[in-house]
This record gives sequence, structure tokens and C-alpha cells, in this order.
Amino acid sequence: VAGVGVAGVGVAGVGVQADTGVAEPVWLPIKPDVDVAYVPDHTSGPSITAAAAILFENTTGTVLYGREEHRPRAPASITKVMTALLALEQGRLSDTVTVSKKAASIRGSSAYLHTGQKILLEDLLYAMLLRSGNDAAYAVAEHIGGNIDNFLEMMNTRARELGAGRTHFANPHGLDAPGHYSTAFDLAMISRVALLYNKFAEIVGTIHYTYEEGGVVWKNTNRLLWSYAGAEGIKTGTTGQAGNCLAAAATRDGRQLITVVLGSRNRWNDSVKLLEYGFDRFRLVTVAKEGEALAVIRPAGSREPLTLVPESDIKVIVKTSLPGVISTRLQLENIKLPVHRRQRLGICEVFVDGVKAADIPLIAAAPLGRPTLWQRLLGWFTPGTDAP
Repeated sequence: VAGVGVAGVGVAGVGVQADTGVAEPVWLPIKPDVDVAYVPDHTSGPSITAAAAILFENTTGTVLYGREEHRPRAPASITKVMTALLALEQGRLSDTVTVSKKAASIRGSSAYLHTGQKILLEDLLYAMLLRSGNDAAYAVAEHIGGNIDNFLEMMNTRARELGAGRTHFANPHGLDAPGHYSTAFDLAMISRVALLYNKFAEIVGTIHYTYEEGGVVWKNTNRLLWSYAGAEGIKTGTTGQAGNCLAAAATRDGRQLITVVLGSRNRWNDSVKLLEYGFDRFRLVTVAKEGEALAVIRPAGSREPLTLVPESDIKVIVKTSLPGVISTRLQLENIKLPVHRRQRLGICEVFVDGVKAADIPLIAAAPLGRPTLWQRLLGWFTPGTDAP
């Protein structure tokens, strides 16, 4: 099976819920593992018009296709993915936001907010991600950051944490500005984390949203939601410098693909071509399931066996047309008793056609305590056992 990438790496634990004693959970951001694999011929793929593009398999963290994916470009309104991510991580959906005069006057695509308007943060997120309101994005930024400068610092810090190292934000909405740039790769990394938040996925997957207090209906600008099977949204974007852009996601048969196209002459067709290429030409192969025994050992000084299992399912993304070999190698730590259940004790190295694809943590399936004095004494006199 010729492919790379193994599930279990990536951003599978990007937030933890904190008990703050209030009615709503608070999500605390945690720096994710941003290890990403590439298929060997990732520059080969469908014919598209975009100046830069990426096709990313999110289950395994694998780049299936890339064109100028690391070249900085204007990101247009895909910027709002980061603005929304910070709102979900740092704010509360029930927050009441007061729209400032500055926010209400932001040019470009608008949710037509007015100065002094009071609106829930949740409604603002819909206005920003469906209607692509620049005014909504600015209002979110002022509310979360206290002021725009603070929020921009938060955006750029979070970008670095998420592995978006060639990104710099100069505003929260995506209008062209000096020093405002990102890459197809970086925007995919930001999007994959945002999609881990159920509320973000819910919003970008919504076609219509009724803002009751304003008596308006906002329609999603992402037409793939009603024209492509399995589409899950993300964000459109268009500016003079950026051209037509689109970050999109779709899931089929347990595979979630993320595409980003920048500077496209036909962003819809380009994105569909990339998604179809990913679904048609690649498949997932399960190497081992979570909890499945990969090794049984007996640590020094113990008469009891210790079973090692993968911390999560190990899945490999492979090309459907090219057979090959998947192999594994276990690297164990110097194990000392006692051992706790789910304690990390080593790694399972996964190779595809002899090329290392990823490292998967190995954990203890059950606890194993220190031997008792009687067991240690017995070990001295029982042939074939280790001395204490």
C-alpha cells in the first residue's frame, strides 16, 4: 500500500474542558502536535486553475496534493476561520457584544450591523462565517481582545501554535492589507483545528441562519454545501489581491478531506476536482485498533505480563492503485514498576514501503504493580525468572 500518514498524529486533543463552576464549559487551547506527512508524489494531481492549493486528509494528517502550498498569499475572508477559532476558545456564545462605530463602518462584505447594536457572540459568528460580514469579524475581535491590537497578537500567536508558520494577520476579517498573508498549508492547519470544535463545524455547515432579533436570514456563501455530497463547509474569500479563494471540507467513508484553493479562476470546480481526487484515488487501511495488543512483555522483576496497545486506532492513507508493504517496529522505554494503566511506554513506528510514516504512542493496557517481597524472594529460586 503506497501512501503515508497515520491516524493518531495531528491535532486530536486540541482543547480540554475546564470546570469553572459556571453553566457553560470553557475550552482551553492546547498546543497540538502538527506533524504532517506527504504522499511521495503530492505535486501530481488533477488539473486546477488555483495559484496555490492543498488537499489534506485530516484523519491521518496527510497532504495528498499540494501546489505552491507554502507560498504566502493574501488569504481574503478565510482569515475569519482564525477569528472564529479564538472566539470559541476565549469567549462564550452567550456573551452580549456591543457593536462599535469602527466595527459598523468596516467596508466590504457586511452583515449590516449598526453602532451601539447589542448582539450575542453566537449570532456574530453566524454573521461572520455565513454572511462573511467584515463588520461582524471586527466586532468579535474587539470583544475577545479588548482592542484590535491585542486580538491581532492573539491571532498571530495562535497561528504559530498551530503550525501556521508562514502566516501573519494584520486584521480580523481578511481585507487586503500590508503584512496580511498566509498560505494554503497554514490555512488548512488552522481549519483542521477549528473543525474540532463542534460549534464551528455546526456553523460552517449551516446553509441558512435566521437572526431573530434582527429579522434577517443569512445564507452561507459556500455553495458546495448544497451541491457536493458530504460537504461540510468552511469559508469562502475574495479580494483584489487574493482573487477567489475557498477552504472546504467533506467527509465520506470515514475520511475527512480539507481543501484550500487560493487565487482560483474557478474555486468551486477546483475544490470539487481535488475532493474527488482524494476520495477516488486514496483509501484508509487500519493497521491496528485502539486497545489491540501489539506486544506482551514481562518487565524486569515482575512475574506478570504487561500488554502494550496503541493509544488510538492506527490508520494509514494509501493509494488504491499501488500495492506495497506496511510494517511496524516497536521502540520501548526502560520500563520501571509500577506501571499505570494507559501509561506511555514507547512508540510504534509505522513504515510504508520502508519509509517511516509516523510514530504512534504505545500504552499499558492494564496496571502492573511492584512485586511483593514474597514474589521477589520466589524470583530468586524459580528457574527462568529475573532476579529483583
